[in-house]
Amino acid sequence: MSDVQKEIEKEFELERLILFSDAVFAIAITLLIIEIKFPELPENYKEGYSLLEMFKPVLKHFAAFILSFFFIGISWARHLKLFSFLRSYDNGVIFLNLLNLFFVVTFPFVATGVTHINPSFSFPLILYIGNIVLLFLSNAILTHYIIKVKPRLSKPGNEPEKIYQYKKFIYPSLIMLFFFIIIIVIGIFTNFNPRFINYSVIAMAGCIGIVNKQLKKYKPVIKN
Repeated sequence: MSDVQKEIEKEFELERLILFSDAVFAIAITLLIIEIKFPELPENYKEGYSLLEMFKPVLKHFAAFILSFFFIGISWARHLKLFSFLRSYDNGVIFLNLLNLFFVVTFPFVATGVTHINPSFSFPLILYIGNIVLLFLSNAILTHYIIKVKPRLSKPGNEPEKIYQYKKFIYPSLIMLFFFIIIIVIGIFTNFNPRFINYSVIAMAGCIGIVNKQLKKYKPVIKN
């Protein structure tokens, strides 16, 4: 088999890997909306029925769907950008990609748990936050492997863009992991107080926003 044939075959296999990943993202998002059921309404609607009360469980599910759709969408966009750098793959890419996809397909499960959160039961929230952290952390590990550990798998050139994307993927993921560890450690002593968790999430989002703003200086200028 000639070098050209081997290269074409490798590109085809890489395309299959990307198509498989896209299918997993699409299925995960589809499963999110499948979990949402229209509430049972009385056949003869009369005064005294509260539509808000009837739709409250659906609204909770829909809020979880929107939030999960947002995080899966961000993960897919990162995955798309990262794999645009690849020209080949190895077993490490396959394994780390599957690890990343694992935390994508668990989203429908943890999203249903969010609707059961109440002041005395915050475990579903911890589970949901943990899934988000592990999703982005696994993406960061895959990014590190492709760009730093096995740079030969990437297309040559475009180094400033690779550096920018690397920092953009790695730093926010480490911040999320840091805050999640804090939530777990301090949460043990506070009985996982939902108020403390909410404040921690707000602080996490604020730090990530600041870091992303600082990272913009590394963004390459696109020349027309």
